[in-house]
Amino acid sequence: MRLSGFSEVLPGEPVTNRDMAERFGLHEKWLDMMTGNRTRYFCRTDSPPSVPKNTSDLAVAAATAALADAGADVASLDFLVLTTASPDHLMPATVNLVADRIGLNDVPTFQLMSGCAGALTGLYTARALLASGLRRGLVIGADTCLKLFPSSGEIAGMSPAELINFALFGDGAGAVVVEADPDGPGLLVEHLFLRTTGMGRSPAQIARWFGTEGAPVTDGPDGPVREPWGEEDYKAIERHVPEHAETIFKELTAETGWRLEDVEHVLLPQLNGVMTDGIRKRLGVRPEQAVNCVADTGNNGNAVPFVQLSRAMGRIRSGLGVGGRLLVANVESSKWILSGLALRHQDGAPR
Repeated sequence: MRLSGFSEVLPGEPVTNRDMAERFGLHEKWLDMMTGNRTRYFCRTDSPPSVPKNTSDLAVAAATAALADAGADVASLDFLVLTTASPDHLMPATVNLVADRIGLNDVPTFQLMSGCAGALTGLYTARALLASGLRRGLVIGADTCLKLFPSSGEIAGMSPAELINFALFGDGAGAVVVEADPDGPGLLVEHLFLRTTGMGRSPAQIARWFGTEGAPVTDGPDGPVREPWGEEDYKAIERHVPEHAETIFKELTAETGWRLEDVEHVLLPQLNGVMTDGIRKRLGVRPEQAVNCVADTGNNGNAVPFVQLSRAMGRIRSGLGVGGRLLVANVESSKWILSGLALRHQDGAPR
């Protein structure tokens, strides 16, 4: 499988920690120290018409940009995959709304519900589809927080576990065009794996359908109690994500024969800026090797690896690490999913 086109879409203007403090009553210094995230992006229903307002808007924009980057026409696609944790509706599937809007018909479409491992889950699925005889497809990752966050801005009743999620996440999308033909410009897949390691382990992250304002309320001993829309076992994440990232990179380097210190572009897990930099230091990855985005984009879930890949390609195309190797690690803590990807850049000359 070869990745030939890349995109990244972030809605509107960046929302700073000071903006968050003023708008929602959070503490700016707490946001700085706890997350290391400086900005993030949110879809808004009152945005101008040209700015994405929901998951399907983001996905359409990412699809269009990736196709343009690959120089591919939508009619050449044999399948469409959308990975998301935040579809527009339960039905119809958001992937089919996206297909309609980009002018795609008479092909198989897939919507995969996932979190941080979603992008590589989509690529894993795409590789199987290409192996079945299809020639070209499009994989999109997109997420929004709109349904989960309180529109009123009132967060006084939110639990600490909800506040952590509120501080970490942002909205965005990214996409890649995938090809069965190994010859051509782009990134050639050297190794790709995906597996669950969550048997018998408690989820470290839970996000419920209803969001904050639709949360069920029950009577408690001290009055009404609202069920939290999300829960985060941050201590478990802080403990296990770095060790899982190390496991992923060890497997990737063993399979490829590459030494981590020689790899030009290392795409680390992107929960937040603080943890990402901690993982980088633990693994001995130099700052110039790391392709990070979360401190500026927020954790936009299924979009993150596609944003990283788009930025890695920007580095390569600008002359930094041309002919380079890329290693990608994703850890989804919701039920402990590990995924890894090794890629090699090529300029399109026949092999």
